[in-house]
Amino acid sequence: MGSTTGWRDDAAACPAIESARALDVADAALHRALRAFVGGRVAQSADRDDVVQETYARLLGYQAGRRVDDVKALCFAIARNLLLDHHRAARHGATVELDEALACPLPSAERVVAFRRAVAVLAGALERMPPLRREIFLRKRLDGLTTAEIAGALEMSLAAVEKHVVRALADLRGALARRGVTLADGA
Repeated sequence: MGSTTGWRDDAAACPAIESARALDVADAALHRALRAFVGGRVAQSADRDDVVQETYARLLGYQAGRRVDDVKALCFAIARNLLLDHHRAARHGATVELDEALACPLPSAERVVAFRRAVAVLAGALERMPPLRREIFLRKRLDGLTTAEIAGALEMSLAAVEKHVVRALADLRGALARRGVTLADGA
């Protein structure tokens, strides 16, 4: 693939894409298991949500600098440590409720993980796509070329270029669907 678009070379040079490929963690089963694990150990629902979100935040921070072989085990180890911290803090005093106006405008850790998973799925689908289809799709969507410009450069008809773009989009949507990634997940 590298000779037609250079996309793989760009992806290999981009740590965010490599990290996204390694971060295949945001599946619903793990999220449910983590919430159940934390839910059985924390009484307040807001505290449960905080522990789960902080688990994902620490996972992302850890993965930024290291390769993780068993993401599930690391998630539960982080959650266990956070639960210990939570129970220690509860013994030392009451928590202070914060005003909702102080909420962070940045996306939650779960949403960041979901976006990274979607990027990893899409990157894999692009790699498996036929070279001509991938080339046309990247020229259209990433380079912003018009259908006529692509058709002229590749000496193809407008209809053929449009069909490749439609099929590429179908391939990408299918890859997301097969992996269970939905728009509600943040993709």
